[in-house]
Amino acid sequence: MKRVAGFMSVALIAIAPVVMAKAVDNRAIVADFVDRFYMKRDVAGAFAAHVGPDYIQHNPGLPDGTKAAVEALGPMFARPGSRFEVKHLLIDGDLALVHLFGQGNPDTPGAAVADLYRLKDGKVVEHWDVLQPIAAGTDPLAMAPVAVDDKEDTTGNRRAFTKFIDRLFGKGDVEGAYTQFVAPNLIQHNSRMGQGRDSAVSAIKGLRSAPGASFTVQHILVDGNFAAVHYRGKLSADDRGAAVVEIFRFDKGMIVEHWDMFQPVPENARNAHPMF
Repeated sequence: MKRVAGFMSVALIAIAPVVMAKAVDNRAIVADFVDRFYMKRDVAGAFAAHVGPDYIQHNPGLPDGTKAAVEALGPMFARPGSRFEVKHLLIDGDLALVHLFGQGNPDTPGAAVADLYRLKDGKVVEHWDVLQPIAAGTDPLAMAPVAVDDKEDTTGNRRAFTKFIDRLFGKGDVEGAYTQFVAPNLIQHNSRMGQGRDSAVSAIKGLRSAPGASFTVQHILVDGNFAAVHYRGKLSADDRGAAVVEIFRFDKGMIVEHWDMFQPVPENARNAHPMF
């Protein structure tokens, strides 16, 4: 009996961490946060349920902490006529990206917005965003029709996107990256670029050829057939640069659709780590 009791004690100790540990489902957490925050516009409730007390803020117009975010966003989300329409949601490990149309003031044309969140232990603990006002006559949030039976392949697309980013940002080989991983008939939602792969290559090569230009990747996400890169782009050594988020849609291992948003880095900010 002593041997049995001893064995049972060891077994219980061994499995105790497994029994006590509660798996964190970031996808479910983010889905509920998005529903409360953007859909129901319950800013205070969304933050109370899902945002950690030591919330790090990279929006240059806000200080750190949940209190400042709720006080700034609550009235804007509650304003009559305001609109917040989620277009894409990517969740990759402890990172989540919400791509949306945001119109806090109905008297403005609104903005294409990318909200990027980092989670830790089931709580949102850090936030970056990129807001690009929508120019008249453009629709940067449009989406091409996608087949209902479109197959998703996170693993394969992650391999392809990692190689694409390495070739484009690491090696600076714009033409090689686009030729290998982007379909010739690329659907482009950036109004400053023409449709198709060749137009994108020409425009990007022009930007990257500027003396002192640099492009520093901050985050990469892949979720199903969608992938995104968040980076700091500078067109000269003295340029403060801009925060940029690019979103790509894959189909059968090739990039077939593209959205992007950029926001210049301001001279002053209300927190010590603006934008990045």
